[in-house]
Amino acid sequence: MDRFHEKLNTFLAHPDVQIMGEFPQHRKSNTLAHVTRVAKRSHGIAKKLHIKVDEDSMMRGAILHDYYLYSTHDMDMSAYRHVVSHAELALKNASAKFDLNKKEENIIYSHMWPLNVTHLPRCKEAWIISLADKICAIQEMLNFRLAVS
Repeated sequence: MDRFHEKLNTFLAHPDVQIMGEFPQHRKSNTLAHVTRVAKRSHGIAKKLHIKVDEDSMMRGAILHDYYLYSTHDMDMSAYRHVVSHAELALKNASAKFDLNKKEENIIYSHMWPLNVTHLPRCKEAWIISLADKICAIQEMLNFRLAVS
């Protein structure tokens, strides 16, 4: 197992991360499974394109990008409202539990770009995660997967 996957598995075992498994996301998935796929997909994109990234920040940002901690089924809000507001709540919640650096903050805050046009990715890790998040979300909503390296 490489360093990235070792650190990923360690972070995923954290009790404050494990709680995301309680919240459904994208039909038959849950938030923990989704963010794990996004972290792995982001890592794969960076490797395949030979992009040198801060792996630790990218992994932590990917895992925490949807740390909003609610079920959309239980909330009285439109899908649009969730799309444009959950990144800010995820950042607030993640900042309360974890010591985030500037890259991690930007990754979480901007992951819904361009759907939230005012939250611009400002580092390559944020751009990669924004792309990986869209790929994973589409796959989950259509109920299929492509190989993740």
